Amino acid sequence: MKVRVSNIGGITRELTISVEKGLTLYKAPNAYGKTSLTKALVSLLTSSITAADLLNVFSDEGYVEVELDNKLYYRRFHRIKNKIEEEKNLIMDDDRALLLSYFSPENQLLARIITGDENVEWFISKTSKVQELKAKKEELERKLTELKTRQEELTKKYQEIKDISRELERINEEIDRLERERKNLQKNAAQTIILTRQNRLTELKSRVETRQKELRDNQARLEKLDKEIEELKQKADQTLKEKIRSELTELDKKLQELSSKKNSIDIEIGVLNRVLDEIKESEKEHASVCHVCGSKVDPSIWKTRMDIISKELENANRSKNELLTELNSTIARKNELEAKIKEIEKAEKMLAEKQIQRENLAIKIETIKHQIAEYERQIKELEEKINEINEIYSMGEGESEIDKKLEELKKKRGDLEYQLQTLGVSSKILEEITTVQNQIEEITKQIDDLQREYIRRLTVIRERFTEMATSLLKELEFDFTAEIDNNYRLIVKRMGAQLEIRKLSSSERTTLALILVLVALKEYFKTPYFIVDESFMTFDQKRFEKLVKYLNGVVDYIIITKSDEMVQLTNEIIPATMAHQVVS
Repeated sequence: MKVRVSNIGGITRELTISVEKGLTLYKAPNAYGKTSLTKALVSLLTSSITAADLLNVFSDEGYVEVELDNKLYYRRFHRIKNKIEEEKNLIMDDDRALLLSYFSPENQLLARIITGDENVEWFISKTSKVQELKAKKEELERKLTELKTRQEELTKKYQEIKDISRELERINEEIDRLERERKNLQKNAAQTIILTRQNRLTELKSRVETRQKELRDNQARLEKLDKEIEELKQKADQTLKEKIRSELTELDKKLQELSSKKNSIDIEIGVLNRVLDEIKESEKEHASVCHVCGSKVDPSIWKTRMDIISKELENANRSKNELLTELNSTIARKNELEAKIKEIEKAEKMLAEKQIQRENLAIKIETIKHQIAEYERQIKELEEKINEINEIYSMGEGESEIDKKLEELKKKRGDLEYQLQTLGVSSKILEEITTVQNQIEEITKQIDDLQREYIRRLTVIRERFTEMATSLLKELEFDFTAEIDNNYRLIVKRMGAQLEIRKLSSSERTTLALILVLVALKEYFKTPYFIVDESFMTFDQKRFEKLVKYLNGVVDYIIITKSDEMVQLTNEIIPATMAHQVVS
């Protein structure tokens, strides 16, 4: 893997290095650009590290490039009139890289555990992306509900069609029987013609009445729908929506700033606690030499230093509490605005649905009007023909019982045929029922798969953490055990007694954080390289080498930065590790 960096952070001239697979040690003096190099590498994994975070403040252009597996990935910056323009081709764009690709004091998980925070639910949720699975599952469940509703509607309609078809078949058989009986009767031609046309006339008038009632009902529905549309237009206020979105954007910026400030304060508190612990230990031992700087001190001064650090810690905690109050207030306001946005979007969705309903209803009304006009034309023609026949022939006998029955049956047949025409073709509905059923089965399978994956992601890290913690802590010769309980909190025990994490040494807490990162790397996240800032670690060389061995096989490239008077990039055999040396 070849890396080229220029004008990124403290690197003000081109730095070119070649990193081989396995372990790489990058040694350089303080303020030489180690942090800038690591930040540049991590920036190719997530765009949450911005151009402003990377480009040297005194430079107008800069870049970071990585040639990996014969592919070139890069971020290139140009400052034009105080604005930074960027060209980029990232290896990936996943903000989990900040947690799972760079292990340093800036790592949020490490900072929290160092301060004694036992809650790791946020870490598991973020690295496993279970919320995305949950949202996808909920969306599929909504779709499944819609499909089941549609299936019920289609099944009901299909049953109606079958019932109507059976009834039509019965009516047609009865009509055929009655017509055969009527033909056996001795009637003159005029009477037969007139009766037939009168039956048709009655049928048409009945259809006109039915259509007119249907027209009135639909017109009433249209008026009601127009009122509902007007009400929804008032609720779907686009000006208010844009205003809320604008405020949400500002709130997101504010939340980001507040979270950044909180992380900084958390790190500061962690450092102060660590210093306070060391001073307390020195005061307890009446030490005459400072463990931090190595200089000789008057043992009586430890009490004064404890008071100073305690005061600084008190101020930092006060600042954190004030910041948390403001953060909670901002989150509450954001939730309130998001709820309003959802109400407006709900109104917009309903408005679109109502408008479609109105268009369909208007088309239906016009169709009914056309049918009524056509029926009235046919009625007029029939009446004229009946009048002509009446002038020529005398009706003689009144209407027979058979004719009355035929009239009733034909009227009923016409109504059923209209219902059947409205409901549609049974074969097409049956085909749609089959399609919907297949979709239901497929979505049900997807939901089951998502549920299994959701549970797996939440449980696997607890199991794997316990396994790795048991193995690694024993190998590192630490005298405590660790696990994650059902509430996703770190539980640490020594000699069977539960301990507070903050009472562990900094190396022990750092080990817990690193184990969590390693488990998440194996189960949830694939990164091409893993970077470790050794400067903050307090491991002895033997333990550090064992930790490095655990990293081998998890990622292809392991890069460890270390302060040194000389500048070296080394892939070499160190005790308990394997590689070869390259110096530049």
